[in-house]
Amino acid sequence: MKNLVILLFVLLTTYAQAADKKVKSTIKTVTVFQRGAQVYRTASTSLKKGHQVIVFTNLSTDINTSSIQVNGKGSFTIMSVTHQINYLKEIKKNKRIERISDSIKLLNHQINYKNQFTKAYQDEINLLKANQSLKGKDGSLKVSEIQLAADFYRKRFRQIYVDWTKLNDEMKELRVEVRKLQSELQQLRKNNAPKGVGEILVEIDAKSAVNAKFNFDYIVNSAGWTPLYDIRSTSVEDPVQLHYRANIYQSSGIDWKNVKLSVSTGNPRQNGTIPIMKVWYLSYYNNNQQPTALGYVAAQPRMAQEDATMDVELSKSVRLTGNGASNSANFTTVNQGQTNTTFEISLPYTIPSSNKRVNVKVQKWELPATYRYYAAPRLDPDVFLQARITGWEGLSLLPGEVNIFSEGTYVVKSYLNPANLSDTLDISLGRDKSIIIDRKKIKDKNSKAVLGSTKKLNVAWSISIRNNKSGAIHLVIQDQIPLSNRNDIEVSLGDKSGAKHTESTGFLVWDLKLDSKKTKKLEFNYQIKYPKDIRLSNVW
Repeated sequence: MKNLVILLFVLLTTYAQAADKKVKSTIKTVTVFQRGAQVYRTASTSLKKGHQVIVFTNLSTDINTSSIQVNGKGSFTIMSVTHQINYLKEIKKNKRIERISDSIKLLNHQINYKNQFTKAYQDEINLLKANQSLKGKDGSLKVSEIQLAADFYRKRFRQIYVDWTKLNDEMKELRVEVRKLQSELQQLRKNNAPKGVGEILVEIDAKSAVNAKFNFDYIVNSAGWTPLYDIRSTSVEDPVQLHYRANIYQSSGIDWKNVKLSVSTGNPRQNGTIPIMKVWYLSYYNNNQQPTALGYVAAQPRMAQEDATMDVELSKSVRLTGNGASNSANFTTVNQGQTNTTFEISLPYTIPSSNKRVNVKVQKWELPATYRYYAAPRLDPDVFLQARITGWEGLSLLPGEVNIFSEGTYVVKSYLNPANLSDTLDISLGRDKSIIIDRKKIKDKNSKAVLGSTKKLNVAWSISIRNNKSGAIHLVIQDQIPLSNRNDIEVSLGDKSGAKHTESTGFLVWDLKLDSKKTKKLEFNYQIKYPKDIRLSNVW
């Protein structure tokens, strides 16, 4: 019996030693999704013969446990994989927290020291007030003695109150500083609170001692990226450059140091269950019965198939650019799957676990563009240079902010939403003051007249355009006439100087070619008929 107990103890001790074996791992690559990131790690260790458990430690506590995958190379079998958070691992003290704590102690000591002085002054005041009754030897005092005592009390009380006020002001300033430090300390402690350490436990059965290599990956939820674009135009003769950037962030608790990144347009957190339609029956509403909402029947989850990857076949009108200094876009491979696109960046990056956004350029394209000048003088007297970009449809763009640059100068920030775009993307490259437009009413053609019960309003406008540029320009001018949705108000268009008129909107469009140093004059007029006893509210 004694030998059996000893044998059992030895076996348990051996198993415990194997179970406690910690294995360090290294992050090799990270694929960042719009929400979440898949972290790929490698590790190697020596395995003993038999059953054992190894622990991959120092991992994030934000791991999606359903996403963990472990595989290895060697003569052994992986029996099971589990995840845990180790709250017993030693947490290093934050030096900033220690410094702030020491500063608070020192300031509180100074406050207590000064407070002792105020208490002493209070005791002295009580003592002086208790001895204010003056008596001489025979019960009377001379005037000089009274004056001397009064001078003493006045000077001493004044000095006490001056010093006391000064101490209170100093303590007030010290307390303000203490509150500031306490607020900072509270935030630091909140951010550095012990959150434990993520660990993955792998149960292994090895037929013999072996050196094993492991590859494992998992998804963390506290990471992601947002798209950001730069559109750059150098001149009206050149294509437009579209810079595709990714603002990557993460707060998984583990810094990603010098890792290769991939940016994916996919979102693993989005529900992929296919809805199943039910037959929809109508019935009478029963006042004694609550209405039943229509709904879906939950579909059975399916295993997602791996995306078949292929190289992106870019249109001949789209060119990758590589002029100038190299950046991450020059080291990016684009892989397009069935449901998402992945940009693989071969340059190593460091992404700290602080939610601080790191701007990574993932791709750069040159897109064909035509340029024109555009003006709507009814709304704005200036002329705008406009680029009309094509060839963007196959670039897997996502909605995001876009910074627009023209000839190296920042113009404006806008928002790009591919779902709302047509085949042509129109962007403004800013105002051009060398083209002058003057829109004004033609006085002798504007009039009002009453004929019976009807009032007629005649309105006429002239638009003068002067091209002060050194070359000819293509200019589109847009104006409008009002529309009526009432039967008793009629609007009719007269002269339009060759404009294209859209009746459904009232818009007038002139498509012009204007040579250098030339002036063009356009005119249009319209008439409004309406009952004389009403007043139009929005006529310009």
